[in-house]
Amino acid sequence: MRLFTASTLAIALLSVNAMAAEDNAFQHEASVGYLTNSDEMGDGILGVNYRYYVNPVEQNTSPYALNGFLAQESNIGALYTNFDDKNIDTVGVDGTYVFDSNWFVGLNYQRNSIGNVDLNTYGVELGYYINDNTSFSAFFDDGTDDNAEESYGLTIRRYLELDSTPGIDLSANWLHADSENNYTLGADWYVSNSWSVGSGYTRDSDDGDFDIRTAYWLRISDDFSANFAVSKIINGDIDGVGLGIALTGRF
Repeated sequence: MRLFTASTLAIALLSVNAMAAEDNAFQHEASVGYLTNSDEMGDGILGVNYRYYVNPVEQNTSPYALNGFLAQESNIGALYTNFDDKNIDTVGVDGTYVFDSNWFVGLNYQRNSIGNVDLNTYGVELGYYINDNTSFSAFFDDGTDDNAEESYGLTIRRYLELDSTPGIDLSANWLHADSENNYTLGADWYVSNSWSVGSGYTRDSDDGDFDIRTAYWLRISDDFSANFAVSKIINGDIDGVGLGIALTGRF
């Protein structure tokens, strides 16, 4: 009986939130979240992010998690992460300018504190929006310290719209760093604007791993949403399940 009552309450809560929340356009997005593994719940990563878009971004025409990507608008952002178990703190800023010609250029800077060692890294990205749903770019990252590794690569992202459901988010990435090549492929099917299920493949010079994942964007009010994510790497050497939770505000 308690299970029935809890399930009914959860369904009612989702229904009320879905009806109450208005999908208004936004220019400010701020979030605080926590990423961890089910085997070591207390050893996760705390993150705080903020992003400002020069022009309003609509969130009622595409999956909530993809609104920023599909808007193709100039923006600036800042982040802070803390990985207490490894004594790592990171602060960073970034910005992307989108030209009328659909070309875009991005710059980023990060300061990583690992114990008593500070590492400063910077990066540049040059890309082009092929159409309303596709981007292609090249990037380069380096640092001002001897321990910083130079890296560069290519990335392509395509949102494929579907008739019966919102669509599929496809991505591919090549990264060259430390004389090695790394490849990443991803596909996330959006069952609705809130819920996605997907998988990915990552390969380096030694091995490759598949993962499966799902995520849900729960609208709480006009301005706030809760984000949940679960993932699992299909590898006998890696235990546990990846878990993520965040609170996002859009204004």
